[in-house]
Amino acid sequence: ALVAAATNAASTIRDRLSPDAWRVLTELSALEAWLPATATEGDAYEHANNILRSLAAFSGLAQENMNRLTGWRFLELGRRIERGIATCRFVAIFGGAEMPTAALDLLLELADSQITYRSRYVGGLARLPAIDLVVLDGNNPRAVAFQADRIAEHLAVLPGRRSDGQLSAAERTTARLVTRLATAEAGEVDEEFLNEAQASLLWLSEEISLRFFTHRG
Repeated sequence: ALVAAATNAASTIRDRLSPDAWRVLTELSALEAWLPATATEGDAYEHANNILRSLAAFSGLAQENMNRLTGWRFLELGRRIERGIATCRFVAIFGGAEMPTAALDLLLELADSQITYRSRYVGGLARLPAIDLVVLDGNNPRAVAFQADRIAEHLAVLPGRRSDGQLSAAERTTARLVTRLATAEAGEVDEEFLNEAQASLLWLSEEISLRFFTHRG
C-alpha cells in the first residue's frame, strides 16, 4: 500500500522528479510485486534487502538533490517522526529488562547502531548503554532524541508562524519531548516513557497534517 501510494503521488509530479528518482520508484514497484506465495524464507529475506536498497537509493537522491525549501522540510518531518515512532516500538519489544542479549543485538541492528555501539562500548552488550544509544543520544542519527531535535529545527522555520512569537502547539509538544529526552537517563526509559514519546510523535503527525494539508473552512 505504501509503495502504491508513493508511486501515485510521484506520478502527479512526474515533471519534478529526476529520471534517477523515477527509475528507483519503478524498480521498487516491480520488486514489491515480485515475491510469490511459494517463496522461501531465504527468498523473502533477500527480497526485503533488495527493497531496502531501493529505498536507501531513493532517500539518498532526495537528500542530495532536493532544494532545502518547505517541501523538503515536510519530507524530513515525516521521516523523523516515523523513525522516532519505529525506534520507540523496537525498544519496547527488544529492550526490556527481561530480554536476552540476542534481543539487544537485534535492537541495535534495527536501529542501525551496531558499529557505533561496538566502537563506544568494548565490554560487550548491556541493556542500559544500548538504550542510551538508540533513545537518548542526540548525536546518533537513529536515536529518538536525534529525531526530536531535527523536528524542532524544521518546525521553527515552517511558514505561518505566529506573529506574536509564541510557540505553536506542535512546537510546544516538541520542546517538551526534546527536554524529556535530553534530561532522562537510560534507567528511566521504561514502557511508560516510550509510550509517552510515541504518543507525542503520533500527535505531531496528526497536528502537522491538519495544519498544513487539510483545508479547514
